Amino acid sequence: MHSIFFKLKFQIYSLLCLLLAANATGWAQPARLIDSLQKQLDPATTSIKQVNILNRIAFLSASTDSSKTFAAANKAIQQSTKLNYLPGLAKANEAKANYHIFRASPAKATPFLEEATKLWQRNYDDEGMAGNLHLLGQVSYLLMKYSTAIEQYQRAEKLYAKTNNKHGLSTVYHSIGTAYNDKGDKDLAVEYLLKSLKLQEQLADKSQLRSTQNNLGRVLVDVKNYPEAIRYYEQSMQTSLQNSDWRNLGITQVNVANIYANQSDYKSAVSYLENALVNLKKADYRRGIQAVYNNLGAINLRLGNYDQAILQLNAALDHAKASQSLSGVALIEQNIAYGYAGLKKYDDALAWYNKAEATAISSGADPFTFGEIYNHRASLDSAMSNYASALNYRTRFVNVNNQVLNEKISKQVLELQTKYDTEKKEYRINMLSKSDSIKSLQIANQQLDIKEKLLLISNQNLSLLDASLQMAQDSLDLIAKSQIILQNELEFTQKQKIIQDLDKQKQIQTLLLHNKSLEVSKKNFIIIGISVVTLLLGLYGYSFYKKRSLQQKALMQAELAKQQEAATIAILTAEEKERKRIASDLHDGVGQLMTAAWLNLQAAQDQLPTQDAAYGNLLSKTMLLVNESMKEVRAVSHNMMPNALLKKGLVNAIKEFIHQLDAAVISINLQTDGLKLSLPSHTETILYRVIQESVNNVVKHAGASRLDISIFNDAAGTDVLIEDNGKGFDVQAALAKENGLGLQNIVSRIQYLHGTVDWDSTPGNGTVIAIHIPAEDNS
Repeated sequence: MHSIFFKLKFQIYSLLCLLLAANATGWAQPARLIDSLQKQLDPATTSIKQVNILNRIAFLSASTDSSKTFAAANKAIQQSTKLNYLPGLAKANEAKANYHIFRASPAKATPFLEEATKLWQRNYDDEGMAGNLHLLGQVSYLLMKYSTAIEQYQRAEKLYAKTNNKHGLSTVYHSIGTAYNDKGDKDLAVEYLLKSLKLQEQLADKSQLRSTQNNLGRVLVDVKNYPEAIRYYEQSMQTSLQNSDWRNLGITQVNVANIYANQSDYKSAVSYLENALVNLKKADYRRGIQAVYNNLGAINLRLGNYDQAILQLNAALDHAKASQSLSGVALIEQNIAYGYAGLKKYDDALAWYNKAEATAISSGADPFTFGEIYNHRASLDSAMSNYASALNYRTRFVNVNNQVLNEKISKQVLELQTKYDTEKKEYRINMLSKSDSIKSLQIANQQLDIKEKLLLISNQNLSLLDASLQMAQDSLDLIAKSQIILQNELEFTQKQKIIQDLDKQKQIQTLLLHNKSLEVSKKNFIIIGISVVTLLLGLYGYSFYKKRSLQQKALMQAELAKQQEAATIAILTAEEKERKRIASDLHDGVGQLMTAAWLNLQAAQDQLPTQDAAYGNLLSKTMLLVNESMKEVRAVSHNMMPNALLKKGLVNAIKEFIHQLDAAVISINLQTDGLKLSLPSHTETILYRVIQESVNNVVKHAGASRLDISIFNDAAGTDVLIEDNGKGFDVQAALAKENGLGLQNIVSRIQYLHGTVDWDSTPGNGTVIAIHIPAEDNS
């Protein structure tokens, strides 16, 4: 029964991991906030404000809309480069890193964060550097390098404390507590989570508060302090209920059920799981619903209710398939096999164990999953007297356990080495501090010598002041003599006044002449004014004419754009009609004729004498060629307009197209969500052609071994993300080439739907294609 216990714990642990990742990298933002930010954008303006808005949109869209993330981040980089705005460049790189963190791809996030680190260092920005260190800690956490993550978190903590950013402190305390818990240091985990909780209560941050209460409960469960764990879980449930957070409420109820299951109080556990199911269905959280059905099945396996357990485990499997997620599926299938073994239906159990092993291999499951499958498969083989197979699977189980043990020991050695290196650095810092103290004493002695010299200089200044006083007395004597001189000057001034009166009479005559000159000047000004007014009227008339010309030109350009769009629509419609016609002609015309020819050849072969071997061989080869030609005609007809797209919709057409590719050359993973109802036929046709063109480009040129295709549809529109691990390419160079018609064709088709397409690729780093079709073009 060990696997069943693990399954209960596994599913709850999985839910908490998802929750912690969301809390550590950002908070759920409503779509209306992103819409509000987009309304503030002005495409004609390049400014720091615009850069900050673009970066905010990119960061918030990382978990929901990949095309918005990369499009907004790239625009922010362009404007920041023009403005030489280093914080804008740094935040754009962090937004791209945040996308990869949400995708649990820490290796891809690292280069963007390293570039952001250099930019924050150049800008001497403590607040920005703190956020960057927090994201670097998230990357280390995802890589399970918990000691490194804690060190980066604590560096961020110091900078947040320096800038008195309480919100940042509450977030980083939460992350430190989570890392300490996964590292196994439960006391420090509780200490930091309580610090986070205290700040969140001060800030009234309810979205973080309920998550921290939940994770405190998780840590206390790990140390078997169930009463305290339930107390924090109840606080989290109360906060979630007050804020209608059905998702977090359901997750917490699953965690409480786990406590009662561990205490063998299955009645209470089932009650909490049934309530959790109601709340998780409200939140439409399929992963959580899958966990609840699995845990209910696991409890019934413990109770020996194998039939009921198998029904519930199959329900969990159905939800996993509906969400197209392989996470935990192998262990669900293994539990179903365990149930059939309990019913003594060994053949059914064997089939499910084989299916579980195949799923574990295809999904790249962890060693523990393989160990559980191998262990119980060995027990089944023993019960069926297949002793050779039992020995084989028991040996595999032992090897997996040894692998896990070796990895654990290696991890502990690495952590000890890190601790040793840290202590060594601290010792060196202390030695340097002592050296600095000696230097400080020498500086103090030098400062004392300087003060003595300053005292000597002050005495000299005092002597100079005495000399200045004597000079002031001499100046008073000079002033008295100056008064005598001034009296003489006054007498001279009176004489000058008489002369000035004579000059005034002369000036009056001059003024009369000047007045006449002013009258002439006034007339000249009137003439000039009239000329200027006439000129301004002429300029205004020309400006009015020019404005009308520009308006007419703008109207003509708008009409031309409409005509171009109509022409594009007509071309695409005609192209698809011609594809359908050619496909129909190939299938109903040429295909039928070739079928008739093959049937006639078959009839001729039946009537040919058996003795005529030469003609028989020739006829067989001819029939073989006709048969191959029929297959080729059907393949061409299908590529022109696939039946799956016409009959079953976009998703099945893509699955059928992927199925035709060689799985040995490239592994393709398709994920879809929100496509229960079909999209408009023209939208499905264009998306199918674009995805077909993109996949063909990857197969022909990328040299990739793995390709991920994601299609999501919601009220905002349809998003398509195509990501490969190939050699990548220079996007701008490819678009600029005359022979790059494939990329230009994709751009024109998506623009027809008023959508956007972005390529994020550099040589050697794979390629991400992000496509977004707005909802109004799907209606």
